[in-house]
Amino acid sequence: MRLGGRLGAAVGALAATLVLVGVWLPHFAHYYVASVPIPAATIEEARRTPDDATLRALAALTPGYFVARPVVDLSDPVGPADRLLQGVVDVPGLPHVQVTMPFSPADVARGSGGWQLSQAALTLPLLLLRAYEATGQDRYLLAARDVILGWSSLERRAWLPTGFLWNDHAVAARIPVLAHFWLVYRRHPAYDPAVAEAVLQLVARSAAVLARPDHFTLATNHGVMQNLGLWHYALAFPSLPRAQIYARTALDRFEGQMAFYVNDEGAILEHSAGYHRDGIELLSLAFTYLARQHMAPAPPWIEKYERSLTFYQALRRPDGRLPLLGDTGAGPDPVGPLTIPIRSGELAGAPSPPPTWPHPEPTTLLPVAGYAIWWHGLERWPAPAGLSQTTIAWSYFPGHGHKHADEPSLDIWAEGRRWLSNVGYWPDGERGRSAAESWGGSNAPHLVDEPADSPRSTRLRSHGWSDGLAAVDLERRLGNYHVRRQIGYVAPGLWVVVDHASGVPSAVTRTQWTTSPDITIGPSGSTGRYILRPRDAGRSMSLDLLSSPAATVRHVRGSLDPFAGWLVDPRTPTPSDAIVLDQPAGDSWSIAVWGLGADDATSATASREPAGVLRRDDDWRVALPGGRLTLSRRGATLEVTGVDGPRPSQSLALAVARDVDPDRGQIQAALDEAAQKYPRFRELGSYRLRVTYALLLALAFQEIGFGALAGIRSAAALRTPIRLATVALWLAGGAWLVLFYLR
Repeated sequence: MRLGGRLGAAVGALAATLVLVGVWLPHFAHYYVASVPIPAATIEEARRTPDDATLRALAALTPGYFVARPVVDLSDPVGPADRLLQGVVDVPGLPHVQVTMPFSPADVARGSGGWQLSQAALTLPLLLLRAYEATGQDRYLLAARDVILGWSSLERRAWLPTGFLWNDHAVAARIPVLAHFWLVYRRHPAYDPAVAEAVLQLVARSAAVLARPDHFTLATNHGVMQNLGLWHYALAFPSLPRAQIYARTALDRFEGQMAFYVNDEGAILEHSAGYHRDGIELLSLAFTYLARQHMAPAPPWIEKYERSLTFYQALRRPDGRLPLLGDTGAGPDPVGPLTIPIRSGELAGAPSPPPTWPHPEPTTLLPVAGYAIWWHGLERWPAPAGLSQTTIAWSYFPGHGHKHADEPSLDIWAEGRRWLSNVGYWPDGERGRSAAESWGGSNAPHLVDEPADSPRSTRLRSHGWSDGLAAVDLERRLGNYHVRRQIGYVAPGLWVVVDHASGVPSAVTRTQWTTSPDITIGPSGSTGRYILRPRDAGRSMSLDLLSSPAATVRHVRGSLDPFAGWLVDPRTPTPSDAIVLDQPAGDSWSIAVWGLGADDATSATASREPAGVLRRDDDWRVALPGGRLTLSRRGATLEVTGVDGPRPSQSLALAVARDVDPDRGQIQAALDEAAQKYPRFRELGSYRLRVTYALLLALAFQEIGFGALAGIRSAAALRTPIRLATVALWLAGGAWLVLFYLR
């Protein structure tokens, strides 16, 4: 049977259409949310219930789940709201940009990712609502109404995501703002039933998106926020569709998350001091939502929460700044997160910032989560003079969020200054973000060109602490590459880092020591000696760097190749001084000695054996700045010995660390179980678009070829078999694309 030219072309186009439908159908199905009619009686019920006191109490919680913090923190929202009505965003903490008021779809996908998130979370209407509540002037409320209506119309008509329209964080943060608007609008003289229906449709559709299993971001704080959004929906809009069903869905998901979001030591497992802080606030809100639904948190949850507060106190400096671990901002945070008091093992009260934060314990060790923190000079708290914090991190939980390649890394804060640090939270969307997340953003020893997601592991081998001496011994493995890092602290201001890399003779191991932008690093008279001087002429710090042969040392500042010498301060990537040390990865060592207040005349030297420097990782010795003290390790004992002077010798027995693999295995098993229950949708929109262009191009060439073939009489008998073959090829190729490549 022969196919005519037009019929053959139609069959070919049909095959191509089927393939294109297969390519895009999963994408459209993922984002499609059917609108649920909201009867007039339901709208009227929502105008009465819950009462205003309930909605006001919900609005008093942190609205917008951190996205709206710049607006919430405004002491006077009226001036920024007036400028917004003129189309100018002028809020500290948000970009200074122009927008089209009340709404333009063109603004949705414009600007940085953080700004797009703020818009989609309805931060601008919240600013107008705050101005309305401060002044009572309707122009602010009506402007907020019009902005929300613009978003409602866009969300209802959109087929594909634009900007952060359906971003999990944005949708979760949107619901508290809509509830706040509903509180002040539902009985206002300007109330319009059509507006009410559009607003409630947006609320209901947003909740439906949050409740979808394929939209659930289970492994990070985003999933927790999605559950908070559903609880807020159920409490603020109890008469809307599926409100109570969604509340139960959120509880089921939250129960699963509590097995891997925060561990038994109290650490929020997101590799970040900043996200630990935010995680405490999310848990405080979660427990508050549960209490308002007359559900008590499980006792193990409260125990974890109490330990998380203790860990936060260990991380927190007097002004609220935190060590720059992972995605952590460098700015001060004098208030801290919302917390709930705990009395006799039970929650007591509503979430609020504590009036004061107590000083931490002198030592904190979380072997499962992968953190150690030492404080010295706590008797002077909160005065910075004589006060120091040493933070060591080797936390790595694959699949969890906000991980930087930084294990094991060291953060030194003393006398109110950040002397040694990682890069911190490099803004999303800015050049250098991926490099900042990789090894170049930390001071952890690593292979040059080692990817950030290398399949490595780090374990604590031994540890010890006393009033004047503390140490940890860590080992990182990546195939044959081994790094042993030992960190010691000698009170009142000496830090020693002993690194030993081995296993890959053909490669190079690199360590980068980075200080703050307000401190300069300059060489001293001795080889390998540097002085760190604050720009305000405060106390200095010495760095003595000792290493095995064939080492290369560079002093860099704001370098992109290699990526080194950067610190985000407080939100802007800022050049900082750094020392970059490269050594052979076959078998090399280095010793870095940091001395607070040491003068230029002091030095540090390592003992040398005829065949090398370090006979073993548990057998080394180093003279400390000033030449009056030596720090040595022999077996499981660390010892400080005074060469002369009044200081007596001091020794510290290192305890063998317990095996944490069973604990980590339970955490991973809980995550794997949740991942099977909520399979993650792969966002492949850009790939699907490229595939579509390629398919259309192939179809065009195919039909051009058939057109040319039609003019060749001798090939008439071949047209039908070739057409059938191309149809079969389209269907087979489409099946491969849908079932394998785009799965």
